[in-house]
Amino acid sequence: MTTLLRFLFSAIGLLVACSFVPGLGHGTFLDLLIVAVILAALNTTVGTFLKLIALVPMACSLGCFSLVINGLVFWLAGTLSAKLGLNFTVSGFWAGFFGALVSSLIASILGAIFIPKDRQRPQGPPPRIKVVN
Repeated sequence: MTTLLRFLFSAIGLLVACSFVPGLGHGTFLDLLIVAVILAALNTTVGTFLKLIALVPMACSLGCFSLVINGLVFWLAGTLSAKLGLNFTVSGFWAGFFGALVSSLIASILGAIFIPKDRQRPQGPPPRIKVVN
């Protein structure tokens, strides 16, 4: 259930990003849901590979270079979805950069509001362990 909510929040984030970022275009909400799945798959595969390759620039920039990688993956998702016939377009790198930034921000905020955290252990001292000799 949580995974479905995350895809839904990602699609809503894409919708908001398409509304505010120039250079992004979208079709139906179903197209955005499919693009959210494509984006998750690309982030898992290509994004992880690029972050592994760019380990030194990411360490030197204190992780800020990951924003560039996210923009590239977002741009790739737009290109791939256009090839698949979906009505989602990303006109260039900067549109992808800011689109990834806005959509992930919106999806994170919605996730923090609507997805409950895991139950945490109760506060207090840890239980005593009895040692039997």
